[in-house]
Amino acid sequence: MNPTGDTTGKVDLHSHSTASDGGLTPAALAAAATKVGLAGLALTDHDTVDGLPEFFAAARDRDLSVVGGVEISLEHSGTMHLLGLNVTGGPEVPAALGRLKVFRVERNLKILDLLGRQGYYLSWEKLQNISGGGQIGRPHFAALLLEKGYFKTREDVFDKLLGKGRPGYVNKVRLSPEEGLAMVREAGWAPVLAHPVSLALEPGLWPPFLARLVDGGLLGLEVHHPSHGPEQAAFFQKMARQFNLTATAGSDFHGAHKPAIGLDWVRQNSPLDWQMVENLRSKLGQAAA
Repeated sequence: MNPTGDTTGKVDLHSHSTASDGGLTPAALAAAATKVGLAGLALTDHDTVDGLPEFFAAARDRDLSVVGGVEISLEHSGTMHLLGLNVTGGPEVPAALGRLKVFRVERNLKILDLLGRQGYYLSWEKLQNISGGGQIGRPHFAALLLEKGYFKTREDVFDKLLGKGRPGYVNKVRLSPEEGLAMVREAGWAPVLAHPVSLALEPGLWPPFLARLVDGGLLGLEVHHPSHGPEQAAFFQKMARQFNLTATAGSDFHGAHKPAIGLDWVRQNSPLDWQMVENLRSKLGQAAA
């Protein structure tokens, strides 16, 4: 954690860089956050913390408070992602992240082989170049498929080939919710359930589901997210209050890979500031006492 900026301004606790599937380098991300007027930003790349040193170094010369983080996928019938936020600023990194990175490489090699069997011949070296040295993900496969002229649009790639249930899709290895929460808590980080609407649960199922997650160590709920309409945000705000979870805000910014969402999203759609981070840190301290 690096609280160097104006902690009374808007704060975004969910973003991605080229270390995973974002469009900006960690340094460029920090610069962009300052340019759009954010007071604070968390870098939460998928399954990796490799971008954090560059991100923190870039923030030192800017009026920007930053938080290290990660986003991991958990086993669920819907899409379940967990943010781990290093709100105490300690050096610990979840040990299981190394295992998750291996799983991601194995998945990518399976996708590469599967695409080749279907006549889409891609180079691992070119995928690495497109990823900028970060972790390779489906957006990088899509970019190379477009470059080689196999498809005309990114939407076509996912609709016909790389989307879930399509011929080029390979399931990720996912931790159970309990394993994910334990991994983050054991590292001294704060677990926050990301974009909860993606779990596709009926309203009546949320109380028992959240009770189970809170028992496992959940501390926050991402209330403000681009996938949430006003009614959904209000519902998850209510759930956060009911279960004493810190309500957080995140743009889930990916840059050019998801151009519809700008890094200024929270400035226009969220009332939350650095107090989110302080609340999560306080909850961690209370749990440790």
